[in-house]
Amino acid sequence: MQSGDNALLSWERTPDIPVDDWDRLAGPDDLFLSHRWLRVVEETARTPMRYLSLKRAGEPVAALATALATADVPWVAGRVDHLLDHCVTEGFDGAADFARGLDGGAGALLPTVHCGGRHVGRTRVLHTAGPRQAPRDDVEILVVEAEKLAADTDSASVSFPYVDERDTTLTAVLRDRGYSSFTSGNYHWLPVDPAGFPAYAAALPRKRRLSVLSERAKVRAAGLDITHEPVTPEVTGRLAELEVQLLAKYGLDWPAERSAAAIATAAARFEDDASVLLGRADGDLRGFALMLRRGDQWYARQCGFDYGYLGKVPLYYELLYYFAVERAAELGVATIQYGIGSDTAKRSRGCSSTRLNCHVLPLGQAG
Repeated sequence: MQSGDNALLSWERTPDIPVDDWDRLAGPDDLFLSHRWLRVVEETARTPMRYLSLKRAGEPVAALATALATADVPWVAGRVDHLLDHCVTEGFDGAADFARGLDGGAGALLPTVHCGGRHVGRTRVLHTAGPRQAPRDDVEILVVEAEKLAADTDSASVSFPYVDERDTTLTAVLRDRGYSSFTSGNYHWLPVDPAGFPAYAAALPRKRRLSVLSERAKVRAAGLDITHEPVTPEVTGRLAELEVQLLAKYGLDWPAERSAAAIATAAARFEDDASVLLGRADGDLRGFALMLRRGDQWYARQCGFDYGYLGKVPLYYELLYYFAVERAAELGVATIQYGIGSDTAKRSRGCSSTRLNCHVLPLGQAG
C-alpha cells in the first residue's frame, strides 16, 4: 500500500525482511522485537506471523510484529484467552468486568491477531522516535492494518497483550478505536551500578540486605560452583530438564524437547550474546539462567532448577540477582530486564516496575 510519501510493507518470513531497516527501529530494550529474536520465535512458535513496516520517503519509520493465535498454539502465557482467565483469577483491574461482557467466554476471542511481539511483556509498535514520542498517525496506520489482517483471516479479535502504561501514544490510539483494556501484569527491570554487588547490596534496606547476604552464604555452604559460560550443545539437554522442573512447579506440562529446541535456537541466533549463569554441585548442573544481550541490556530469558537436590538452597536468587549483578557490572551491562511475574520478589530485590495493560478489540468494533 502506498499513499503520498507513505509505503506500507508486509512480510510473512523474517528472512525476507531487511535486517538493518527493521533493527534501526528497535532500541536496546527491544530485544524481543529485534530481527534475530523474531526469527527465533518464527522457528519455534509454530504459528503464522506477519510483519508490517511503514516507510516514508524510502526510510522505515515504524513497524509492528503480529502472530495469528489459535486455540492450539502452545504459547499460552501470552495468548489472550489464557491471559484473560489468569488476570481474572489474580483479580487484576478490569479483567472481570471485561470477561463478563464476553459472549462465549474468553475462548470467543480466538483466533486473534496478536500484536506487538509474541513475547511476554512490553507489547509495542516500533518507531524511530521511540514508543513515547511516536506520532499518533504512524501508530494508527499500523493498528488499522492489523485490524484489516484480522478481518482477512476471519479472526475474532485483535489483541495487544502487554502494553506499557507509559506508552501513551499506542494506548490512546487503541482507546479511541474502541479497544477494551485490563491490567495484565507488571514489568520489572534492575539498573546495574558499575560498582557491582557491593553497591547493589548497600542500596537495599538493612533488613533485606542482611537477608541477601544470608542467602549468598547458604549457597556457598551448599558447595555450589557458580559460573558464567557460553551456551553449548553439551549442556542444552540438561538446561531443558531443569526448565521443565521449574514449569512443573507452577503446574505447566512442557516437553523437554521443546525447551531444548528453544534454548538451542536462541543460542544459535544470538551467538556470543547468549550465555548462561550456572550452578553446579556433585558433578551436575543444579540450576541455570539463560541471559540474552542487546547493547547494554541483559535479558533473563529462561531458567530452571533441580528442586529435589537443592531443597531450600536459594540458588534462584543467587543466579538471577546476586551473581547476575556481579557479572553484569563486570561486562558493562547497565540494566537487567526481568519481565513479568513474581512481583514481590523482584521489587524486594531492587527492581523498578511499570504496569502493563492488555487491549482487546473484538472484530467489527474498529472505529
